[in-house]
Amino acid sequence: MTKLYANGLKFDGPLADNLDDLMKRVDNNKASLVILTGGIGEGKTTLLVEILDYINMKKGLPPISLDSKYHPQLGQGGLEFMQILRVCFEQKLPCVGYDEAGDFSKRGSLTQFNSMLNRTFDTFRAFKCVVVIALPNFNILDGDLFDKNIPRLMLRLKGRSEKYGNYSAYSLYKMDLLRSCMKSFKLKNYAWTKVWPNFKGHFLDIEPERSKQLDRLSTLSKLKILRKSEVRIEGLLTYPELATKLMKSIAWTRRATNNLGLKEDRIINKVKYFKPDVLDRLSDHLDYVSENPKKRGRP
Repeated sequence: MTKLYANGLKFDGPLADNLDDLMKRVDNNKASLVILTGGIGEGKTTLLVEILDYINMKKGLPPISLDSKYHPQLGQGGLEFMQILRVCFEQKLPCVGYDEAGDFSKRGSLTQFNSMLNRTFDTFRAFKCVVVIALPNFNILDGDLFDKNIPRLMLRLKGRSEKYGNYSAYSLYKMDLLRSCMKSFKLKNYAWTKVWPNFKGHFLDIEPERSKQLDRLSTLSKLKILRKSEVRIEGLLTYPELATKLMKSIAWTRRATNNLGLKEDRIINKVKYFKPDVLDRLSDHLDYVSENPKKRGRP
């Protein structure tokens, strides 16, 4: 039998009431962002799914899909999040989740993520969808989001046991206090001892079958990240990257690669990756064409 708290939900405390308020806020065409933050293994993705399930239930919809091929309310990484956001808008789904999935391995990725969130809330102010994101450190979020009063609730997860997880909830005002303290202290985590949460609570794990689905979904996402990491470590290059380095068009790069019989090293998600020596071959070819004007018509 599925374990639940006295309120009939997977989480206790005033969290449900706060989520109800956020849904009313969205119904009034105001943006609402819920942040889940905490270390690895604290249950961020689990509570993320439970919150999305709750919002769906309040709107008369079934739990969100965790199918590895179709999960329109849960994005694993920034690109997938942007794709499903459009689906949620078109299908009038009441909530959408984002699991950072290792997006922040580089500073450039962090900048892209913040730009993405800013565009999201600037573009879809009236798309009537509560956005819930899970990430290790909320302080990486762009200050512009807070200036616009977009984050309305933050749940910090810490001290998860085998039976349940724990959360501490912070309002926008408390989040601003935390951010201010983190700027002042060299030891940023010290800020958590200076700002008390608005309330605390606990949450249980999701059903075993759905937990397996979630693990499968998360594992597939992490495998994609590992494959891309391998590509970067080996220095492999895509057509657009080759074209940029050669200062030529992608079309020229494709033709030249094909005519020279240069083969990709591997294909990941239909994207071709080439070894660095392909760049050298193309560069030599470009020099040859430049020095021999009659050959310009042949890439």
